[in-house]
Amino acid sequence: MYKIRLSQRGDILRQKEIWKLCFGDSDDFIDFYYAQRYKEEETAVLLHNNEIITMLTMIPVKTVFPDKRMVNTAMLYAVATHPSHRNKGFAGQLLNFSNQYLKDRKIELSVLVPANRKLFDYYPKQGYEEGFYIQETILNRESIDRMSVPKPYHCEISAISSKEYNQRRTERLYGRFYISYADEDVDYQKKLSQSSGTDIYGINIENIEGCFAAERISSEKLFIKEILIPENLLNLAIKQIAKLLPAEEYVLRTPPYLGNYLGGSIRAFGMYRVLSKSDLRITSKDLGYLGFAFD
Repeated sequence: MYKIRLSQRGDILRQKEIWKLCFGDSDDFIDFYYAQRYKEEETAVLLHNNEIITMLTMIPVKTVFPDKRMVNTAMLYAVATHPSHRNKGFAGQLLNFSNQYLKDRKIELSVLVPANRKLFDYYPKQGYEEGFYIQETILNRESIDRMSVPKPYHCEISAISSKEYNQRRTERLYGRFYISYADEDVDYQKKLSQSSGTDIYGINIENIEGCFAAERISSEKLFIKEILIPENLLNLAIKQIAKLLPAEEYVLRTPPYLGNYLGGSIRAFGMYRVLSKSDLRITSKDLGYLGFAFD
């Protein structure tokens, strides 16, 4: 027998066990998530013989369209089934339950970020389609040093609050199709960044304001999870980031329309499912942008 419900007190240890088995994250990372972001009322679990075997989290976000429409959305996160219970349809059952639960609460879209490439083939069977993309570029210190800067603009970078970051993010994505996060979720990203020895930052170049979120992978490798700045100022921003946060290798994620000249590759990043009967239409041409997504 199986049962589906929202999470309750006493469920966390089993959830942490499944998370570790499915995603391979460190105990420190898992403990950090449950201490800083976990909410029982946003977590659904499926039990088989009174034991949790599948889980997922429903993070409330907004989908913003170029015409300024905002749609209530949930980002499904940490969708996981215990390895000994896979290929039995349990994840599909929990997804269907969660999406109906969201629909009943007037949520119009469900989005998620598949944990690996194989899952891009699985989720269409659950009603999901590709709709959100990123451009990912690997840069080394030498290539950054060689970047040309058209004008010697003054560039300042400093850590900023979650609220200010979110304001800048909204301004830089104006007129685009993207996922908007609550300040508390940007604050979670700030804490993630700080736990790695970095932060979320504001970029000021003359009278232009931008932002970026970084995480240090190692002393030699830096992950820039998001950077939002006009394209003509991108090289200058990257060079200043390299001075502030030195590394040998930089993994740079940008929206799919930003920094094509850097030689990276655009790939599908997030998927969506329409939950309500509406006129919502999303195509690959929209090049939706999801952002840091806590992956």
